[in-house]
Amino acid sequence: MRVTVRSDPRRADERVIGAGTTVRFVLLMVLLFVASGAMMRDVVRGISGSDGLECVLAGGADPDAGSLQVQLVLLQQGPAFDECIARHQPPLPWWVGLGWPVVVLLGAAVLFRAIPAWRRHSRWVKPLDNTHDAHRLVAEAAAGLVRMPRLVVDPTKGVAVYGSNRRPTLRLSAEMVVLATTDPERFRGVVLHELAHIRNRDVTLHYFTVALWRVFLGAVLVPYATWAVVALAQSTWWSSDHPIEVRRIFLVVLLVVLVYLARADVLRSREVCADLAAARWGAPHRTWEVATPGPVGTVLASFTELWRTHPRLDLRRAAMAGTGTLFGLRALPTFLTGVAATLVNTQVLSYLQDHLTRAGLLRGWGVQALMLVSSGLVVGVVGVALWRAVVHAVQTSRPAPSGARIGLWLGCGLAVGELFLNRVAVGEWLPPHPEILVLDVLAAVAVTWWIGQCAHLWATVRRATRLTAVAALGAAWLALASWFVWWQSHGTIRAALGEVMGTDQVRDVLARGLGGPSADHAVMLSAVAAGLPVLAEFHAPVFVLIALSALWLVPLLAWTVRPPDGTPRWLRSALDDARVVVVEEAPIPRLRRVLLPGLISGALAGAAVAGLQAYLHTWRPLPRGAGALFALTYQTSVLLVLVVAAVVPAIVAAVRAGRYRLLVALIAAETAVVIGFALAFVLMTVDGCIEPLRTTAGPTCRLQFDMSGFAVRFTLVPAAVVAALTAFVAAGVVATVRRTPVLPPRAPGTLALRRRAVAVVCVVATALTVTATVLSPLPNEVSDAKVVEVFSPPAATQSPARTRAAQVYAWRRYGGTELNTRLADVIKRHVATLQALGSATGPVDVSPLRPTCTEFGQIARDAERYFRVPDSVAQQHWSRYIELAKRGSANCVTALEQGPERLLHRSLDELANAMSAVNSTLGRLTEIQDGHPQGGR
Repeated sequence: MRVTVRSDPRRADERVIGAGTTVRFVLLMVLLFVASGAMMRDVVRGISGSDGLECVLAGGADPDAGSLQVQLVLLQQGPAFDECIARHQPPLPWWVGLGWPVVVLLGAAVLFRAIPAWRRHSRWVKPLDNTHDAHRLVAEAAAGLVRMPRLVVDPTKGVAVYGSNRRPTLRLSAEMVVLATTDPERFRGVVLHELAHIRNRDVTLHYFTVALWRVFLGAVLVPYATWAVVALAQSTWWSSDHPIEVRRIFLVVLLVVLVYLARADVLRSREVCADLAAARWGAPHRTWEVATPGPVGTVLASFTELWRTHPRLDLRRAAMAGTGTLFGLRALPTFLTGVAATLVNTQVLSYLQDHLTRAGLLRGWGVQALMLVSSGLVVGVVGVALWRAVVHAVQTSRPAPSGARIGLWLGCGLAVGELFLNRVAVGEWLPPHPEILVLDVLAAVAVTWWIGQCAHLWATVRRATRLTAVAALGAAWLALASWFVWWQSHGTIRAALGEVMGTDQVRDVLARGLGGPSADHAVMLSAVAAGLPVLAEFHAPVFVLIALSALWLVPLLAWTVRPPDGTPRWLRSALDDARVVVVEEAPIPRLRRVLLPGLISGALAGAAVAGLQAYLHTWRPLPRGAGALFALTYQTSVLLVLVVAAVVPAIVAAVRAGRYRLLVALIAAETAVVIGFALAFVLMTVDGCIEPLRTTAGPTCRLQFDMSGFAVRFTLVPAAVVAALTAFVAAGVVATVRRTPVLPPRAPGTLALRRRAVAVVCVVATALTVTATVLSPLPNEVSDAKVVEVFSPPAATQSPARTRAAQVYAWRRYGGTELNTRLADVIKRHVATLQALGSATGPVDVSPLRPTCTEFGQIARDAERYFRVPDSVAQQHWSRYIELAKRGSANCVTALEQGPERLLHRSLDELANAMSAVNSTLGRLTEIQDGHPQGGR
């Protein structure tokens, strides 16, 4: 493609694409708002001692044994742990937790109103005389504004605009008032710059952010830092506490640095936008005159620039000259955005979701919808900046960024942010599996790489409009949100705990569930067990299929665009009319290069599914009890066919494509999955109508939705995710080892055919996506019994003596002592009743034993629901007590109701033996606690 417009590169109007700084301000405000509640919740918990450690100890877990060991110990005793937390360390009410961010927000609103009032009442501030030349020049410059700003003079301060967008105040220095008389043109340039802030609506956003930060600093950060320092200074028994407490201190430092640097970067961008607006309004260029600095001190100057809220004059002049500074992609803001996103996600997950879910205000999809907030902010910051940079590069004939490099910085920010939180590393200094953090980096690279290629594609076909930007960035938004959901639910667990469930455990679960002859297919079950946990995780984000469909359908629509003649409207509005530019870009690939590999592979996949059905037909009739195993074999084979069908066209398309390897490989792979699955769906639905292909259906020809519906719910999503991953990997590898080929231009006159082909593919893909999304199972709670069934008890480890003493102390304090007190009271009454019966003369009524016999059984059942004793020997005595007490209680009640007398005597012996077992338990616990009477911290 060759578009000839004017001759040398000119500056593009930043208003056409947008500055993108408002979203960065919003990201900072969301971070401060959410962090205020989460951090103060930790402070309240720490002060009140309701951090859950005592219940962890009571459950027999060793805080120094590692996160996985602690989780496995408590997993076996989930109901007891939940009851302990609810009784002794209850969480804050949801309205109390959410109240602190509201207080911070209200405080920021009050301070926002107080800042201009405080400045207005300063003894140095005086209103500017209406007759002064400065007042006249400002009035002339502000003629285009809706409201004339209030003018004041402060000889102790510089020039600035403060207040709000509706009631701005322009403050002039004494030097500026003199300059209005001595150099009115320069005065006018400075004033136009300040008025541009009002026109760009910077004032309210900037000063509200300042107010929010100051309130957050005083009401949240200082109390949190004080508490964290005090906690660090206090002695503790647990070595695992030190990393947690040190990371709290680092989190304070990180927040201060992050907010300051991010705010400074946004303000510098706002200054450049105001400079450009002032220049358009006629400000003289000598307003920004400054000598260009030499090479000496350049590194120091660059570092100092990071902390400045106003850019150096030489950088401002560079932006005025149209060097692309405003549209450039900077590493530090992107890195800080990644860190901020991780912090927001963590606070949302551990704070808002916790409170709202517990209060019943958030369920199902709503829980995952919280991730749309942080992903939308990241795409609004990084995605918009990348889109602007690419489109600006295409407009001005400059090399366009690919997006991968900036994604690397974003991913590093996401990963580094995790290191400052007690999530992937809890009681350790580093995550036990830091290699998992690489996935966070790769995911960010993939999203930004896709945005860069999509922006370049739409700019090349000259349709980089707001509509296409919204569609493309919306697709990236859903994709990043899906990644965040997976990371919060599975990625952090893998980084902190590793592979929680091994292949052998999965295989055993499958074997128990399938039953029948599954034991004869150990190799197949092992293969399925190796991949099933990972494939099952693909279903975690409920909108993952919508995101994947958008990622390949949005760029596919570029092939339906009719290239306009002449200079495009967006280019005419974005370029100055003074000179000429030549925009020359490589053509986009022909549609047949994009779709044909996927269509052929999808058709072959459909044929392979038909062959699979013919082969499985030979297995009939099935042995008794083999139906579940047969269905698993069928669905697994279909998934394997679809995966192979996606891998081949992805590689072929990536090799043959030009600049847009990622998009072409993605379209080819997903097209293969859509076509192949659509054909497989038809074959499954009409199963039974073609006798040689009949697999699971009966001999009657009718529509069968059992297997096809199951495939829509559980097979399509893994196939689509694997196809996308394959496309990204294939495009990355090919782009690394192979140069971009020169492609011939698109053949003219095929627009109608291209539109028909794309329309058919889009309709099929949309139908499958909607159907699968509607039928996909919602995330739900799994019962504790089922979870405990899967995981084996952890191997016994020998804890230090003081840890065992602390465990025993906690076990007694949070339920053990209460059980023993109840038991002692029942024993006392039981013995008294026995003595009274023994001293009685004549016929003896033994019915008074019934209350104590019943209570023995109730206490034993309560003891069974409580934590195991944190000592193997004591637990043996305790288990024997529970068994004898339950049996003796039942026998006693039965004997009192029905007889015979010997059963009553046996029950009394069992209860006596139970009391002996309790005494053995208590004696053992006393030995352990000897020398550590209180345990704990």
